[in-house]
Amino acid sequence: MSVVGFDLGNESCIVAVARQRGIDVVLNEESKRETPAIVCFGDKQRFIGTAGAASSTMNPKNSISQIKRLLGRKFSDPELQSDIGSFPFRVTEGPDGFPLVHARFLGEERTFTPTQLLAMVLSNLKGIAEGNLNAAVVDCCIGIPVYFSDLQRRAVLDAATIAGLRPLRLFHETTATALAYGIYKTDLPEQDQLNVAFVDVGHASMQVSIVGYKKGQLKMLSHAYDRSLGGRDFDEALFKHFAAKFKEEYKIDVYQNARACLRLRIACEKLKKVLSANPEAPLNIECLMDEKDVRGFIKRDEFEQISAPVLERVKGPLEKALTEAGLTTENVHFVEVVGSGSRVPAIIKIITDFFGKEPRRTMNASECVARGCALQCAILSPTFKVREFQVNDGFPFSIALSWKPDSQNSAPQQTIVFPKGNAIPSFKALTLFKSSTFEVDVLYVDTGDLQIPEKISTYTIGPFQHSKGEKAKLKVKVRLNIHGVVTIDSATMLEEEDMEVPVSSLSEAPKDATKMDTDDAPSDPSSGTDVNMQEPKSADTTEGTTAAENGAQDSAETSVPMETDAKVEPSKKKVKKTVVPVEELVYGALPSAELEKAVEKEYEMALQDRVMEETKEKKNAVESYVYDMRNKLYDKYNDFVASEEKEGLIATLQEVEDWLYEDGEDETKGVYIAKLEELKKSGDPIEARYKEWMERGSVVEQLVYCIHSFREAALSNDQKFEHIDISDKQKVINECSVAENWLREKQQQQDALPKHANPVLLVSDLKKKAETLDRFCKPIMTKPKPAPKPQTPPQTPPPQPETQAPEPQTPEQQQNGAGAAGEPSSEGGAQEASGEQMDTDKPENSAEASA
Repeated sequence: MSVVGFDLGNESCIVAVARQRGIDVVLNEESKRETPAIVCFGDKQRFIGTAGAASSTMNPKNSISQIKRLLGRKFSDPELQSDIGSFPFRVTEGPDGFPLVHARFLGEERTFTPTQLLAMVLSNLKGIAEGNLNAAVVDCCIGIPVYFSDLQRRAVLDAATIAGLRPLRLFHETTATALAYGIYKTDLPEQDQLNVAFVDVGHASMQVSIVGYKKGQLKMLSHAYDRSLGGRDFDEALFKHFAAKFKEEYKIDVYQNARACLRLRIACEKLKKVLSANPEAPLNIECLMDEKDVRGFIKRDEFEQISAPVLERVKGPLEKALTEAGLTTENVHFVEVVGSGSRVPAIIKIITDFFGKEPRRTMNASECVARGCALQCAILSPTFKVREFQVNDGFPFSIALSWKPDSQNSAPQQTIVFPKGNAIPSFKALTLFKSSTFEVDVLYVDTGDLQIPEKISTYTIGPFQHSKGEKAKLKVKVRLNIHGVVTIDSATMLEEEDMEVPVSSLSEAPKDATKMDTDDAPSDPSSGTDVNMQEPKSADTTEGTTAAENGAQDSAETSVPMETDAKVEPSKKKVKKTVVPVEELVYGALPSAELEKAVEKEYEMALQDRVMEETKEKKNAVESYVYDMRNKLYDKYNDFVASEEKEGLIATLQEVEDWLYEDGEDETKGVYIAKLEELKKSGDPIEARYKEWMERGSVVEQLVYCIHSFREAALSNDQKFEHIDISDKQKVINECSVAENWLREKQQQQDALPKHANPVLLVSDLKKKAETLDRFCKPIMTKPKPAPKPQTPPQTPPPQPETQAPEPQTPEQQQNGAGAAGEPSSEGGAQEASGEQMDTDKPENSAEASA
């Protein structure tokens, strides 16, 4: 399982992976840690990331950047219209009111949605991660700005699906930064809360969050943002300043030339970085426009003066975040500054003055979001065991449901289901009384952001019909999932039915048996994120007694009479649950059919890119072969090719070189393969002759050593070869002589030939002869000695039997012998010695018997 975190920046992206030793930032194909978020369309293929950035200067109208600014936003959005004015590529309004990007690809004008373009960037990042891990990457965690709307979050998920990724979580960039900061802290307090303010000034937006830390957990206290305040706004101020200056001094209007605009913007961005560390900086661009070189100069004070409108907006998000957190500047213990745009000294000064303390930079300003995303992915993954650290993230907006009551001419009813700061993820359940199919709208309320559309989606719930013809009681479950996307998961109709039960069986039934047949009890908020939302009747004061008729929420789920302990009574009520169909309509979302088409298109374009890359490799192989072979023909291959053959091959190589830069500059992969094979038909024999000559000496030495070794062993008088028959040794000698004669004859033939002739003594034949000789001689010369025969022990003459039979002993003699044996005397020692002699005689007797 892959554990990868992606930081999707407006200008550049970063990939981080989790390993056993920690989090690593992955290097791209140019060994850089940041990959530009650019897609450049060429005549034959796409160039994404670093390749796209390299091509963007020469092809600005087909180089698409700042894709995040286009994602999930209406074409009529004022901010989007402001951005489009600075884009070198063309953006138009699509039939659904969302932007379409125009680019020339494969020789024709094509349009792409921002979701498709983001999928291309994600595909490139996925390839970088897979190249580093040497494994397929599917599961990941993607960082998104906290201000992303429901539609923008869905667009990121769709782009990930097109790219072949499965996000485990869309993680707020502010929360990712807070996690990367806090999980390594070992000195967090257990009781008192440590409050840290994070100020993230990126390329195009500014986000501020205040986080409360305790041991093993973090809690997001507040979010604030300015979606159009970032480093690019300072670049734009410099760009406008120098554009006006050059128009006055050099009489050139860079706005009339897309390439000149792009070059000046790049120069202004570099100038801003120089001014961050120096009080003044020069600007020099060669041949900016109309073959004119331009020069400029600016001081930091002048830069801050022309950037004053941008700097004035920095304080707004800081004040809002502090107010929503309910804190004062004295309660904020530390201030951390991150983001690529936070290096401007004027911004640091404003932050310092506001909080009354110097901001710190304990984290990598550009990589902290990617590292936080990788950590979150590791926490969600079963592959890694991560330190226990609880992330209590809050949703930055309030979500409400709205529906029309059954009675005509009544105002729509609305209730907030997820207030601002609600935990992510969570779910809530509403109970409604309805008589027929109805619609529920999911809305944003009190966002304070004019750029976020109010209506998110509409759900049609029904059809359904109560069995008794009354208004049906419906339980609707609303979910705020881990990505921050709001959906209505299900709707269930609850019907009460009377069920006759004998008194005796009812009294014997356990209490839990009645609860199993009744409606689900409300979820305990402490047991997880699922919370059953219940509102008291007093909340609907305007409706009075008609609240149930107009579809207001039921006062409490527990008012159902079935949820009581079992009592001895003649009947009880049972709740019948029926699933009601729910149809979803998300405004601006990509339909499933269109999503499938986008997946197929991305696959086709990726295949085209792969074919073009392979074609380039084959073309480079032909070109490399031409140069390499021509150099070798004049150098080490000179003696191994006849002069006529050499001249002909050099002429052929020159023709192929000319063809490569003229007619063959844009050919197919098969043509280059055929051309390379054609050249190798002439070049391979020369290369083979050279290799044979280089390797022949060492192989001949090996064969000669093999012949001499076996012959010396066969002629040796060494004891280890004495057991081998003379006839076998003679066979070895004869075989060695045959091999030696064959080698001598072949060497004479080879020595008579010039180097440019095909050899008769081949390395393969020499190796084969050596293997044959070894296979024949080795079994003979390594034959093991026969095992020695077992030696028979020397026979000892049997003891002479006594001629006289022993006389029988009397009882007195037997007693005397027994008593003598028991006395410790020399006679007893003699008897012992005789006993030992008897024991030693036993083996001899047995050996004699066996003999």
